[in-house]
Amino acid sequence: MYNGDILGLASDLPSGGEDVVVKLRPGRYFDFFCSNLLAPFDVWETGRKLPHLRGRELILDQRGQLMTFRRSRLANTVGVSSLAFTTDGQLILVAQAKDNVGSPGLIAPSGSGALEPRDVPQDGTGLTIGDVVLRGAERELREECHVSPSEIEISEIVGHGRWISRGAMPEFCAVTLLQLTSDQVLDRAIRLVERPYVSEVLAVDLAPVARWNPRKPLTMLPEEVRRSASWPLAFGLAYLAQSIGDQSWPLRQELLKRLAQEAPPASGESSRGPTQRRQRPVREGA
Repeated sequence: MYNGDILGLASDLPSGGEDVVVKLRPGRYFDFFCSNLLAPFDVWETGRKLPHLRGRELILDQRGQLMTFRRSRLANTVGVSSLAFTTDGQLILVAQAKDNVGSPGLIAPSGSGALEPRDVPQDGTGLTIGDVVLRGAERELREECHVSPSEIEISEIVGHGRWISRGAMPEFCAVTLLQLTSDQVLDRAIRLVERPYVSEVLAVDLAPVARWNPRKPLTMLPEEVRRSASWPLAFGLAYLAQSIGDQSWPLRQELLKRLAQEAPPASGESSRGPTQRRQRPVREGA
């Protein structure tokens, strides 16, 4: 089993603009497997009426609220993912291999995984947790989609939350704009080292922006992809739908331009819905 180095969240994230130190702790993937992945389960012994350990006690405090990262005994590996858009407005997705522990056999974001110590440079003075998360998200994207750093135009974090069924681990999602067409991405072979985890790279058209709904993120995807969507993909799409309605979001205008669609009408306005582009056939990445 894969047992690479990971970084876990050892302190709580700032709730506002305050300047606080966010602590990361090193660990191994096996630590995450034996803590976060097993936390939803209870430990029983034959002949006993009560469990030795109730897994929910590792996730919830005495008030039934999520345990803070500062108090948590779990590895709390920091999950990172990115939704990458090509210059011709297609969203790159990754079909994960069936033996992948992350989301086996499901469709995942363009790049997804966990923070690693190499995402924090030796001279990391002045870096924020957001800077480190973006470094990790872009690394996962480069690895899984065979993309070079110079082919990434810009990335922005759009949201973060907690993955409850995985011990309430922290999860961040970003949106990335590539300097590549979808054909250029799909024409590249999957790297040999990634083939145990990535079975195929896809490029899809999303629904018209006017129909994006943060509460129904899967409706943004083509029907043939929805039933295989992973939790991080749905999570990222929900935050993308929320961000596109924010006039101040830095990537909004460029992404709308790439999608070749009009901005959603303001509340109370009526507008002709944008035209959806024809869905291109999916091509294998290997």
